[in-house]
Amino acid sequence: MYKIISAFFSSDISLSIFWKDLISYKLRYLKNDITSAISVALLAIPQSMAYSLLAGLPPRAGLFSAIFGTIFTAAFASSKKLVSGPSTGVSILIQTTIAEILHLYYPQAQGAVREALTMNILMHIVLVMGVFQLLASIFNLGKLLQFVSRPVILGYFGGVLIAICVSQAYYFSGITPSSEGGPVIERGIYFVTHIHEIKPITALVGFVATVVLIILRKYIRKWPNALFILVFTSIIVYFLNTYTSFYVESLKDLGIAQTPSITFNFPLISFGLFSKILTPAIAISLLSILEVFSVSRGLAAKGGARINSNQEIFSVGIANTFLSFVNGAMPASGSLSRSLVNFRNKGKTRFSAILSGVFVVIIIFFLWPLVKHIPLASLAAILFVMVTGLIDIEELKICFKATKGDGVVFVITVLSCIIFNLDVAFFIGIVISIVTYLKRAAVPYLVEYTFNTSGRLQILSPKAKKVYRKIRIIGIGGGLFFGAVDLFETTLQAVANDPHVRTIVLRLNGVYHMDASMCFAILRLYEYLAVTKRHLVISGLTTEVWQILYKATIVDKIGQDNLFLTEESNPQLSTWRACLRAQDLK
Repeated sequence: MYKIISAFFSSDISLSIFWKDLISYKLRYLKNDITSAISVALLAIPQSMAYSLLAGLPPRAGLFSAIFGTIFTAAFASSKKLVSGPSTGVSILIQTTIAEILHLYYPQAQGAVREALTMNILMHIVLVMGVFQLLASIFNLGKLLQFVSRPVILGYFGGVLIAICVSQAYYFSGITPSSEGGPVIERGIYFVTHIHEIKPITALVGFVATVVLIILRKYIRKWPNALFILVFTSIIVYFLNTYTSFYVESLKDLGIAQTPSITFNFPLISFGLFSKILTPAIAISLLSILEVFSVSRGLAAKGGARINSNQEIFSVGIANTFLSFVNGAMPASGSLSRSLVNFRNKGKTRFSAILSGVFVVIIIFFLWPLVKHIPLASLAAILFVMVTGLIDIEELKICFKATKGDGVVFVITVLSCIIFNLDVAFFIGIVISIVTYLKRAAVPYLVEYTFNTSGRLQILSPKAKKVYRKIRIIGIGGGLFFGAVDLFETTLQAVANDPHVRTIVLRLNGVYHMDASMCFAILRLYEYLAVTKRHLVISGLTTEVWQILYKATIVDKIGQDNLFLTEESNPQLSTWRACLRAQDLK
């Protein structure tokens, strides 16, 4: 307990971030925050209901997440634009996890019993997610997210953009989507092959909403354009559905017959069920963390802000822990589309996201008779217009011009989003990014030095390398870990096989870490030279590397007289001393 408390107070998590922003809040921000919050709330309602159905849960499950998940995440997140709640990837994993557990352990459950089991499994998943995310933030695991490269995030954004366009194309056109769902490519093919089922009036409403929204955004930017479009098209659709034979689908067609009720229950842990859901729940919580981080980081890059990865994890952990007390609530994750709407509508502070959760409550409980007439085609049109700024073309150019590897990571991530599910695609992008990093890091900088007539180190020219030397100075830079062992041993073995060499001086200036594999490699080199009555001397040792060699007992084996610590004021001095030591050795 003491370690947990100490880790918490020594971390970079802030519990007062909400209070500080509340005290410094300016009333001039209120207009932008309210208009942005209304737009986000109106988008959150149909999306949350759709994600609930995708997860195989009642529509209220996603709405509860859009309310409490958004409010609590926004209150404690470092990003002021982040909007959380249910997401596609998390919904898919929730559905597959619950279905698999029911199939494996409760195959006979039917009706009300099966529904109760589903809610109980969901509660356990959300609770594990919340606790795991809180512990991850407390123990500073947010730093691991630095391995999620910018090309992966851009690729994921690109894949999500395509996924949003494909899913919203059904609402825009009135075509009924396949009940089987599936990856983006399958839904896209299904849409194209069923294009003959398009409903002209629905598509016309969506087209009008898109055109008017583009015009308003261009010429009347100060208006709450999205809100105006929703009111305008809702009136049109109401009269079409009431007084004509045409029918345009609206929010009421997504499955809420009556206003949902919110109930709170204390989580009752079943350790038998807990053991069954632990592994998938941790996987879902990791996806939630990555989605929150990618959304926050992407929006921060666009707005020039800075985020704290541990604070983001802590905020979604708080949200999911609270959601485990809400009966039938889905877990919260990062919502790219709703965060983008918040960003594009110029929500000024974190209170725009918090207010969006409040407005979802108001809309559902007090304005549902009016809001249920909002056409799904109009919401699709708003998303189409909003996602146009999801990918920055200049960032893409940099991604492809910087290195080939970055461009490949971006393309593979996008293709993975299209071919596989979004959750799988994101992990594929991360794995490729890490592999690319390790491949680059595993190539240490190896160069041979000599002293010139002025007594200064200089890189040995190719011609000079042909001259036989008794003392060879080999400089090594970069990360000395298991991935670099092969190149290290191959290069040093070639030097050691030269019969004229009596002493090898390893110059490790700038190396601050070394793992056990590299320790073994250095020890093998020393033993090989010792058997042939030759010597190994190491210079430029930092204090960190010295401690590693000391703990690995390599200092005792090589001898302290043959190891020289670096001096920051004169980096070449230790190598000079090492060469003097090499001359004394016989």
